[in-house]
Parts: sequence; C-alpha cells; structure tokens
Amino acid sequence: MTHYLAPLDAHRLNQQLVRPGLVSRLVRHESATSTNAELVAAAQAPDFAARWPHFAVLTTEEQTGGRGRLGRSWASPKGASLSTSVVLRSTLPRQQWHWLTMLAGRALVRTLRELGLDAELKWPNDVHVQGRKIAGLLAVVPPGDPQALVLGAGINVLLTQEELPTTTATSVLLELQRAWMPAPDLGTSQGVAEAATLRTQVLCSWLQHTHDLYSQAHSAGDIAAVREAIVEAISTVGQQVRLELPDGTGVRGTAVGIQQDGALVVEVTSRRRSVLDPEAGGGDEQLWEQVPASVEEFTAGDVVHLRPLQ
Repeated sequence: MTHYLAPLDAHRLNQQLVRPGLVSRLVRHESATSTNAELVAAAQAPDFAARWPHFAVLTTEEQTGGRGRLGRSWASPKGASLSTSVVLRSTLPRQQWHWLTMLAGRALVRTLRELGLDAELKWPNDVHVQGRKIAGLLAVVPPGDPQALVLGAGINVLLTQEELPTTTATSVLLELQRAWMPAPDLGTSQGVAEAATLRTQVLCSWLQHTHDLYSQAHSAGDIAAVREAIVEAISTVGQQVRLELPDGTGVRGTAVGIQQDGALVVEVTSRRRSVLDPEAGGGDEQLWEQVPASVEEFTAGDVVHLRPLQ
C-alpha cells in the first residue's frame, strides 16, 4: 500500500544544519536518478569546487536509479527514504579516505542507537539492525575533481514491509514497530507529519554525527583518532563468514579483525574453488574443501559478497 508522505522539513533543516554552519550548502531535489551520480556529473564543471565546497550536501525526496557497491541498483519511494550525498574535501592522508565510508556508517549507527535501535556496522559499507540491512553507503572520487570525495547514503526510514527491496532489508519504521516503540501511523494525517519529522531528525542527526567524527579525525590529522570508535561498531568481527570473491570462488572462516588500512582480516578454514555466480549463494557443501587455517586480508574491492554463516 502506498501512503502519501510529506517532504523533509525545510525549516528544520535550515535551523539545524545551514544556519549553524554545520553544512556549507544544502540542496534538496524532489527527484533524482542518483545524488552521487549528479554530483559526479557536476564535478566536470570548472566551478564545481566553488559551488560544492567541503561538507556541501545534496538530498532528494525520491531516488530512481541509485547505484550501490559493485553497481547494484538502489531506488527509493518518494518520501520514504533518505538519499543523500555529502561532498568531503578531506585533508586526511589519501590512503585513509576509504575509512570515511565506515566513519559515516559509524555516525549512522550513533543516530539509530539514539532512537533505541540496536544498529551495527557490517563491513565494509552497510548498517544493519538485528541482522537486517537498513542502510548502505558508497563513496566515489569524481574524475572531474579528484580532490573531492562524494559520500552517498541510502537510508530506509519509512518503508513498509511491502516496499522493502529485499527480504533481508528493514527500515526505521519497521524496527520501531518491532521494538514496540512509538512509531508514526502512516494512515493518519498526524502520523504523516510525525513521519516527516522522523525522517528530518534522522538526516540532521546523521550529518551532525558525521561532522563530529570527521572533525575529530581532521583535528588529529589521522583517522586513528576515531578508528577505535568505528571498529567497535563493526559486527562482522568475531563472526563466521562466507566471502564471495570476484573470480567466482569463495572462502569461509572467522573474521578476526580490521587492519589499519581498513581491510578485513579472516582466518580462512575452507575454500570453494568451483566458480559460481556470486548472487547464487555458497553452493552445495560438497564444493567446499577444508584447508589448513590461514590468516588473510580482504579489502572491499576483493569481495563481491560477505555473508555471516548461520
């Protein structure tokens, strides 16, 4: 069932984000193919740096053709999600920029925990609540402006069960209902107003926490200032996991840590040398070969899928 959903509260966004200088610019669209893609395209213009300075924000009420990690599609019904991109012009060492996606994820974990939700980071760029995906993040360096990092987030806020993109996804609304906490009733005018307030609150809080964490790292000149806070929220560490690799093979083992470069450290105990479609799951158990335990590191680019073993 599709409900009318009110837009973000423009006055509150101005009061909490623009007037205090938390964001340098805030642009809100009614609809966009992808906030990340729009900014990457805009970066081709010679005045992009002037028009989109550090911590400028683009958000849209509806996203129709977003792309996640490895090109996976992502769209959002109008007024139901937060589809937002932040331009960062980071002074951190370039080799630390990949941490900024997890930094923004950690900021969202803080926001959701403040709402009473048991949120965690799933390495490398998702946020989950009770094992269900509530948000994904993606960072890209625009070819037209390599001094910028466009950091995008898609956050499911008001999606109903029928609107979820997958059976393993969730939304803020659904998790509030599951936890028996106050949640907007989208079937009433008061609930629609409360829903717009909730979505605006989540956006303001996420940007505030992202700003705060980034400022800590910036002041120290090193991501080390916030690395512990980020790693603390990563639920993947300690889990039995299956990793699907770009060549179609897979490994299984225990995620034992996060390296300083952000790579996931896995104690590998079995391998699947047979090539399978990464979207098809791990394959039959007979395809997996037990191997002597070895500690290996995997960057985000090394992994097509990461799944916890049941």
